[in-house]
Amino acid sequence: MTHPITLSPLTSTLRPAYEALYKASFPPSERKPLDYMLTGEKSSAYEVLAISTPDCSVAGMVITVTHGSLTMLDYFAVSPDLRGQGLGHAALPLIRDHVRESGGGHFFLEIETPPPLCIPRDPCDNPEQRVRRKAFYLSAGMAETGVRAFIYGNDMELLAFPEDAGSVTFEGYDALLKATFPKGMEAERI
Repeated sequence: MTHPITLSPLTSTLRPAYEALYKASFPPSERKPLDYMLTGEKSSAYEVLAISTPDCSVAGMVITVTHGSLTMLDYFAVSPDLRGQGLGHAALPLIRDHVRESGGGHFFLEIETPPPLCIPRDPCDNPEQRVRRKAFYLSAGMAETGVRAFIYGNDMELLAFPEDAGSVTFEGYDALLKATFPKGMEAERI
């Protein structure tokens, strides 16, 4: 990445471009309503941030959710025309540092477990995407936590930066989901 990037709160001016990126990056079955995270009853747990460069005010999007001492990267996307330029790799440590500076505790994210580790109940219908996604996060300095769960009809695993990995537990993850997600989003330990 040759240009500096910044994180900033979502503003009404940025919302149309942000919402377009959100809809383009995540299938409807994976999206919570943006208003749920911005103004809903659990909105105080969410932080909605834009990734900006000097040339693009919405180069990417970040949505985190915090409960107790854990902050999960709930949504993360880079504008399609900026992918492959190092923006995602540059943004992850910036997000981690932002979480720490704002008192969010240990930072982690969830990904669909790639094959061949998927459990039989998981259709694992996007194997190449799962492998690429995990490789991206590991190459950005994240590490396996050893925590896996069955949720959303998928086998999920949690990744964190090495200094946070030991503090991310199934119990903490499940408590975060129950406290901040819509009903029916409970996790089952794998």
